[in-house]
Amino acid sequence: MNIVLDNDVQIFLKKSQDLLYKNEAQNSLIVGLASNILRGTLVPKLAPLFLRIEDAGRTVAVAMQTPPMNLLLSEARDEDLNEFAIYLNNVGAKFPGVVGPSLVAEKFADLWQDLTGKTYSFGMGQKIYKLEKVLMPAIHGELRATIASDRDLLGEWLFGFANESLPLIERKPLEDWIAHAERSIANGTSYMFLIDGDPVSTVSATRPTENGISINGVYTPKHLRKNGNASQAVALLSQRMLDEGRKFCVLYTDLANPTSNKIYQKIGYQEVADSKFFIFN
Repeated sequence: MNIVLDNDVQIFLKKSQDLLYKNEAQNSLIVGLASNILRGTLVPKLAPLFLRIEDAGRTVAVAMQTPPMNLLLSEARDEDLNEFAIYLNNVGAKFPGVVGPSLVAEKFADLWQDLTGKTYSFGMGQKIYKLEKVLMPAIHGELRATIASDRDLLGEWLFGFANESLPLIERKPLEDWIAHAERSIANGTSYMFLIDGDPVSTVSATRPTENGISINGVYTPKHLRKNGNASQAVALLSQRMLDEGRKFCVLYTDLANPTSNKIYQKIGYQEVADSKFFIFN
């Protein structure tokens, strides 16, 4: 067993494909981000970190980071996590938290705490869902790609989404979200759900993998909720992605929000795995 640092994202994806594509939906965060880097739609400010554990020439675990973001982990054995922790500590890697399959993320947080003295706290528990067929609800509006004039509104809604849904460490100033909105519009990844021509909800399709794509950034302002807007938006975008050739869509939900978990299951999303996010203090 040995640890390998890949300096090329294409090599990382090629050497990891058997592991990552065995559970493509579960690993969609790692695969999708690495694929975006390969395509050039994601340009990290600092050099990304691509680590693999090889056992008898076969990749059995991976870790990835786009500094200064969180460390991302695939399924891994305890001994793999120990190797990752030792290597990352030796090279002075810095990351605010770790995200991965529930037991894996928790085990790594324990190891990192023992190794570095950095304590950790629970950031968020998420459920990963996969959809292959949409159970279409009654539709009372229409979906359209965002346009330049949506920039400020989309930025404000993403800012609201982050402040309501993400741990404090993950939140950013409004101007950062407006810049994010501008990139989303340019990349064609974000959409507005309209009722009588007025935007009432937003949703995005990002991080494409070989067979799937992630649906995220789902937000409805408080005064427009409880009308099924988010369900309709997600259902329509999911169907559009399937119609364009995707075999499935992936969606992460906050386990602490039973409403979102329920509505997405109603339109065809099925549980795949649990993921946890731990923050290092």
